Amino acid sequence: MISLQLDKAVSAVLADFFQRQSEIDAKARDVRLQRALEEVERFKALLQEQRVADKDQKDVSRSEYSRVFAENKKLERQKNELVVAFKKQLKLIDILKRQKIHLEAARLLTFTEDEFMKAIGTDSH
Repeated sequence: MISLQLDKAVSAVLADFFQRQSEIDAKARDVRLQRALEEVERFKALLQEQRVADKDQKDVSRSEYSRVFAENKKLERQKNELVVAFKKQLKLIDILKRQKIHLEAARLLTFTEDEFMKAIGTDSH
């Protein structure tokens, strides 16, 4: 009988020990699970922040590209206008040179005509 009571007592102590041990293990698993869930949430938040930052960077890059593209077009247009103006100036310079040559030729012709008239003895003026 004592042996039976002892067996019951040992069984009760062992059952209590195993129950406490499984409760301790369950609490430890719950703590680890909670920490893992918190870490998952933290990484989700970081991922969302990175996605927003990437989108903002993409928007900035796109707007920067648009700005640079527009500025490039403006500079190209200005360059073309300057080239056209330069070509016009070259044509004007050429025209002025021709006019100068014609004026010099006309003056020489007038001078030569006056000398010719003097040489033949008539005064044209």
